[in-house]
Parts: sequence; C-alpha cells; structure tokens
Amino acid sequence: MYTILEKNIQALASGVNQPLANKLINFIQNQNFTHFSMDENLNIFDHQNKVLMYENPKEEINYFQQTILQQSLRYPFVCIYGVGNGLLIQNLSKNYSHIFVFENEIELFILALNTIDLSQELKSGKVYLIDTTEAKISFQLSMLFDQYGIFEWLSLYEMFINCTYYKKYYEKFIFEIDKKCQEIIHIVIRNFNPRDTLTTLCYKQFLQNIPQTLTSIPLQRLLNERKNKFENGIVVSAGPSLSKQLPLLKQYQDKALIFCADGALNMLLKEGIKPDYILNLDFKDLPCKFFSDLKTCENSIFILAATTHPSVVKLLENQNKILVISDIPYYRYYHLEDFGYIDIGTHVSHFSYTMALNLGCKNIIMIGQDLAFDKEGNSHAKNFALGEDADVKLNFPTLKVTAYGNKGEVLTHIAWNDYRIKLEYLFISNSQTKFYNATEGGAKINFTKELSFKECCENILKQTKPKFDIPKPFTLNRSKKMLTKFKDTIQENIQICQNFLDDANALEQALQTIIKSNKELPLNFLYNVYQNISNFDLHLQQDKLMGDNSLKALHGHKGKCLSEVIALQIQDESQFLFEFIKAYNSFLE
Repeated sequence: MYTILEKNIQALASGVNQPLANKLINFIQNQNFTHFSMDENLNIFDHQNKVLMYENPKEEINYFQQTILQQSLRYPFVCIYGVGNGLLIQNLSKNYSHIFVFENEIELFILALNTIDLSQELKSGKVYLIDTTEAKISFQLSMLFDQYGIFEWLSLYEMFINCTYYKKYYEKFIFEIDKKCQEIIHIVIRNFNPRDTLTTLCYKQFLQNIPQTLTSIPLQRLLNERKNKFENGIVVSAGPSLSKQLPLLKQYQDKALIFCADGALNMLLKEGIKPDYILNLDFKDLPCKFFSDLKTCENSIFILAATTHPSVVKLLENQNKILVISDIPYYRYYHLEDFGYIDIGTHVSHFSYTMALNLGCKNIIMIGQDLAFDKEGNSHAKNFALGEDADVKLNFPTLKVTAYGNKGEVLTHIAWNDYRIKLEYLFISNSQTKFYNATEGGAKINFTKELSFKECCENILKQTKPKFDIPKPFTLNRSKKMLTKFKDTIQENIQICQNFLDDANALEQALQTIIKSNKELPLNFLYNVYQNISNFDLHLQQDKLMGDNSLKALHGHKGKCLSEVIALQIQDESQFLFEFIKAYNSFLE
C-alpha cells in the first residue's frame, strides 16, 4: 500500500508536474524539516517566526472556505496563495473545474501532501500546485493560463489567500506572484479580439499559397537530407547591433550554417556573405523590399511560412524555396506532413531558431537579436530596407527591460517583449541545445549564454560546413494529386462550417425570442435553455475544425462576455440564467 504522500507524488510525476515531484523527492531524500512541523490537529508550527499557522484550524479553514466561495460564485477556476495543511484546497476542489495553488515553501507542500489525499485531483488537473521558486514559472503559467477551460475566463482572475498567516508573513511574495500572473494573463488575452482579421488573413493566404507550397521543396525532404549533418548555426537578425558583427561573420561564413532573417539579407549580400537559409513569415508584402537583388542566392534556400504574403511567394517563384506549414492544429487537419509541421512562431527570428533546431544544430549563435532600441533610438541595423527607425514609426507602447550583460536597462516595446518571452520559452524547452547570445547589445534574453561574437567564432566555429545539393520538389503529377485531395478536404470543411452556422443562427433566433418575450420565465425552462447552450458550446469546442486555434480568439471573446455575467455575483438563479442567455446571444451576434 502506498502512503498518502507517495500517492500524491506519483500523481504529480504522472506528467502533470514532474519538476515539482522531483523537487519533493529530492528534499525528502536529502534534507531535513527545519522550518515547519504539523501537530495532531493538523496545525502547522512555523519554527522561524515561532507561530502557529491557524489560531483554530477548523474555524479558520471554514471561514476562508466560505469567503472564497462567496467571492467567486460560479467561477470556473480560482488561484490561491498558500497550500496550508491542504484541507482548504480539498474542500474547495468540489466547487471549481480548476484550482491553482501557489506556494513558496517546499516543506509546506510536503506536509500537506503527507496529510491530505489529493492524488485524483492532481492527476486530473483539477488541482495544480505551483512552486513559486521554480525558475521556469513564467513559462509554466503561460501554459496553464493558455489552455482551453482557462483562457476564456482569465478576466475573472483574482489571487485568494489560504489563511491569515500567509497574509501576515508572505505579503511580499503574494504581491510578486500576483503581479507575474497579471503580466502573463495580459499577454494571453491581448489577442482575444473577435474583430482581429489576422488569423483569417493568414488562413486565406495559406489557401492562396497551397499550389506553390505543393510544388516547392518539401520540408521533410530537406530535413531527411540535411538533418544532423552539421551542428553549428548562426541566426542573423536585423537589430541595430548587427552592423558591427558583419566583418567577423564574413570571415567565418564557411564554418556555420547561416539562418538569415529576411530583413538582414541585403546587409549580408552587400558584405559578400551568402546565407544558407533565408526566412520569411510576414503576412504583408513589405518584405518584397528585402529581395531586390537575388543574383547571388542560387545556393541559398528561401524558407517561407505557408501563410506569407502571396506577392512574396510570386517574387521568389524562380528561387529555391520551401513553404513551411505551421504546427498550429487546424493546419494539421489537412495531413500535409511532407510540408510541415514545425513551430513557426510569430516572429521571423523565432522561425530561424526552430529551423536550426529541426536541422539538428547543437550550437546556435545569435547576432543582431537586440529586441530593443539602441542609444540613438533606432530599431534596426544600418541599411535596413524599411529604415533604421522602422519600429519607431509603429508607436507601440514601450517599457524598460534588463540590458544585455545586465548593464542597466534598455527601451523596448510590447511586441518585442512578447517575442523575447516566447524565445525564452523556446530556449528552455530545448535545453539540449546551447544558445549563445553574441548580439552584444539590446535586451537580455534569459536561458542563453552571453558571449562575444569573436569568442563564439574562435571557440566554436572550427569545422568547415559541408556542401549540400539542393533538394528536389515532388513530381508535378504527385503535387497535382495532393492538391486534388486538399480541395476535397476544403469542401468537407465548408460543409462543416455551414452546419455550425445554421445551428448558431437557429440558436440565436431562439434566444432572441426568449429575451424579447417580456415574461417571467420558470427556472426549469431557463435551465433547459442553458443546457441547450452548453450542448452547442461543447460541440463547438470538441469539433476538430471549429474548436481549434483558428477560433481561439472567438472562444476567448465568448468567455469574456460570459465572465461579465459571472462577475456580477447574481444570487438569484433565474436572474443569473437569464443574464447568461443574454450574454450568449450577444456573443452569437
């Protein structure tokens, strides 16, 4: 028979939270409890502050339980600082789909998990324990808050506190983690604008580019021929610091695979540097200005996102090119595995890093990756085709972040800051690869080793890269067959969308009739309407086509509409259901 603690740790280790499970096991095996102990009444003594956690465990837990329930009526999830003795968490778990528990003390995690059996709640994800001292906590929170069943309700976020003890002794930690949660939430929900046409535009361009995608070099053929053949890569971005690195890059260009962001291409060509791969993912046609002189690119491969602007694809018609399909789920629906699927990201440099990773690079050196304005206020390197001050003209909100080498702070903007956070997540998720930040300027990027470009070249780039043949595209006959199959799938998708649209219109008309009835409707009737809405909503979420990321912003907007009703804390069930129906009708409109 397993002990309660063993069951709980096994639940964590089952894939739900392996890092915390490992940390608990390591502490139990190698360290002693010096800060906290628990008595037979499940009260916890803090040896450092010489106080008990609870004045009266039963009464205080009941008080905080009722307070949290009252202040979060009908909330799908809650965040609580402090695990306490675990009883409050167990009692509350029956009332929410998810509870996120934040704790600073590893000893308190162990005491609670040694006392209260939360194994089923932990295994199912109903209760999620978050170690606030974890180095990767920002990425952990990003993943948790960005999942279905959570991101829709993030406007309801509030950090509740387990008991008075935490409020008194952990106020600073509560403030810090609350601030971090709000920062992550702001990033997650920023894109939930139902009127944002970017997703639709990218999908439209994906469809327009499909014939060219299927006749270009298949991504998987490139990977089959070149993966793990050379381990050193340089990712070249077009930040202000790039100019000073170009002479050294020219000298060492034969000793590294060069992944060049489209905006840096003309600068490299001007210096006689020939990149191996030139990457682009812009949904606008501005990058056409980057490709004004392609005479010396006969041995380079242009790697484009399949959603890039068709004018860019047309311009590169006679070049060696690959159109890569993103790993976003709704693109996988078409089963075009030969041409995907990888994490393209939302920034061309992100695309460069993932391509370097997919090709098996073990050492990735980054230059020109400033993600910040330089001292003169420029956003890009000298001779950047769109102007050195291209991002200045965008008027994005700015903020200050830690500078490269921890040398004070630099000015960045919110889009760059988002990119930096996503890059850090990419780097920490690929810890088997060494990332060297040789930008020597701009913003500090965590989970990279800061090293001068000269040191990187002298210490890492010692072998000459191999010469590769350019991979061949599929035969025209094979490409035509794939295109025919793709068109058949599109027709099926159109029918699925039409069916959902018909159901949505029927539901909207029914809801409008109810709203306009001006009658006092019985609770049973309102509940049945609520169930019909829930059934439609469940079908919408579970359908492979409709429930995927293509409609994520729409699902987020729906959650925001419904959250506004939940936030009203309406006590009367009939009134709540009627307001819920009105909110769902507004969403359908």
